[in-house]
Amino acid sequence: MSGIVGRSLSAWWRRSARRLAGDAVWASALEAVTMISGLVVMYVISTGLGPGAYGYFVGAQALIATLGMVSCASVAQLVMQGIVRDRRPRHGVFGRSLALMLGATCVSLVVGLLLRPVLFPGLTTRVFALLAVAELVGMGIVALGAAYLQALDAYRQSVVARLFLLLLRTSSVVLLAVLAELSLEWVAWSYCVLGLLVAAGVLAHLRLWDGVRLWPRLPSSREVRDAGSFAASLLAFSVHEDADKVLMVRLADPATAGLYAAAYRAVQVAASPIKALVTASHRRFLLHDPTVRGEHTRRSWSYTAVGAGYGVVAAGVVVAAAPLLPAVLGDAYAGSVPMVQVLAVLVVLRGLGAFSYNGLMGLGAHGHRVAVIAAAAVVAALLNVVLIPMFSWWGAAVATLTAELLFVVLAWWALLRRQRRHDASVDGLAVAAR
Repeated sequence: MSGIVGRSLSAWWRRSARRLAGDAVWASALEAVTMISGLVVMYVISTGLGPGAYGYFVGAQALIATLGMVSCASVAQLVMQGIVRDRRPRHGVFGRSLALMLGATCVSLVVGLLLRPVLFPGLTTRVFALLAVAELVGMGIVALGAAYLQALDAYRQSVVARLFLLLLRTSSVVLLAVLAELSLEWVAWSYCVLGLLVAAGVLAHLRLWDGVRLWPRLPSSREVRDAGSFAASLLAFSVHEDADKVLMVRLADPATAGLYAAAYRAVQVAASPIKALVTASHRRFLLHDPTVRGEHTRRSWSYTAVGAGYGVVAAGVVVAAAPLLPAVLGDAYAGSVPMVQVLAVLVVLRGLGAFSYNGLMGLGAHGHRVAVIAAAAVVAALLNVVLIPMFSWWGAAVATLTAELLFVVLAWWALLRRQRRHDASVDGLAVAAR
């Protein structure tokens, strides 16, 4: 009997490993296309319009992505939690999440338009508004649909729409350059129109594939609280991630910001396999057995061993390959080489911290997640404000790496603390059962 059980468990682990490997391949493909798309757009805009225009473009995209954490990404996480961890009826979860996303999007659009003249005075309101609609509405609905599909363990389907939209965006920028019509306004128009079209296609697919009612429903108070918690966590993460690039435009100069953004993009290419593994394993971290001790720390350690090992090797490759960047982008980007070499440490830190943070999600420790990333975001913002005017890009790099190290330490401290508390409650229930 024990032999049959052992073989069954072994077969289950092999199937699970194969499924994870397949999902990781698709996630890697998405990350690769995202990185290549970003590099192509960077090359076309920076060479066609100059580093200054690219600096404004990246800065605006960073701010919009930060606002999107509140209106889109937080609601996507709510869908995953509601269906996978809480096991609620999926159609109801989707309808309530859609209502939350629409409301948060309206608020985010207003906030973005108010911040535009303060942060990007050289960028027109029309361009910023078009980019904001493309990201918050178009990409937001695509992300919501992708989260729904991933929650139903249809991860590969969830990747297709995002891949398609990225390819369309990149092709539109290249086409504008070929037609000699390249400008930030035309790029913004193409992003907006394509985003809305693909979003409509995603909603139609959900309706036909699973009979989803595309009608918002009134969310529960718990869902509003959880969405707020996810939003706070993701907003803080976005500040932590993008504060340097947004503030470089304002506190240094757009040209230096463009060089720094190019360097950061190159480092992101190296870190993309880690992000792919985080994305592919997201659903697995939501699986939770309240009777098991040490479940989430063991899962986090195993994934971190892979991520950190890769990070060390990748960081060395990035440092060695950095001098090749001007050969790809042109001599105007020679200043990006030392930036890449300094920021390479970021790849190692990402491998060390990402999975412990997801372990907190599996434990339902939303408050700890918010506290951890908020602390890192505050440190990143304050250090950037202080150090960029004094040391330019060096200040931004130091601020980013310091905040990332703090994030790693706090995430592991919080995970171990919450897991010990959970294990103590399991032991208490076992004693009471005797």
